[in-house]
Amino acid sequence: MWPFGKKDYDLFNLFAATATIVLQASAIVKEIVNSYEQMDEKMKKLMQLEENGDQILEQLLGKLNQSFILPFDREDAYGLAQELDSILDYLAGIVDRIVLYKAVQPNPVVSKLAEVLHLAIADMEKAFKLLVDFEHRRKDIMLLCDQITEYERKGDSLYRKAMADLFQGQYDAMTIIKWKEIYEHIETTLDRCEDVAILLRGICIKYS
Repeated sequence: MWPFGKKDYDLFNLFAATATIVLQASAIVKEIVNSYEQMDEKMKKLMQLEENGDQILEQLLGKLNQSFILPFDREDAYGLAQELDSILDYLAGIVDRIVLYKAVQPNPVVSKLAEVLHLAIADMEKAFKLLVDFEHRRKDIMLLCDQITEYERKGDSLYRKAMADLFQGQYDAMTIIKWKEIYEHIETTLDRCEDVAILLRGICIKYS
């Protein structure tokens, strides 16, 4: 049994709201890597989402500091909040690197990695939305966590192949540096998604 009161619902809602903002930011990143038109407008939307996410995370951390009884371990709750914040920062960082390196030509590897990342974040958002009904949806959360791990593995495979291709001798040094940075940043963002899955899976096991 997992007893919680009204104030705990606020925590669930704040986690879900943050995950939704992360998903919206991921959608914009996916749009950007597939089409570099209207970049200013897309970047403005991304910056606004980052600001909104920071505000919600501030509320979430405030709730964690004020609450004496939490739905799950305080350490796990802080971990989830920090990972969501990190993922949002990394999403903005992907676009920052695209702009910095003027990487505005189509790159199928980046498109594929961004798609896999978006799918992982979509499942992550679903998992956070199910937390409020944890007692009945624990198995569903675990399945979503497993799927996020699969997406991370797929992204890791794409990343390794892309990196091997970069160092085959057909690209100049600047091209290698540019795409290596972007590939690494997307892959690291996927790693952070898997970290969330690990935390959520651990919560499911603790309260089974």
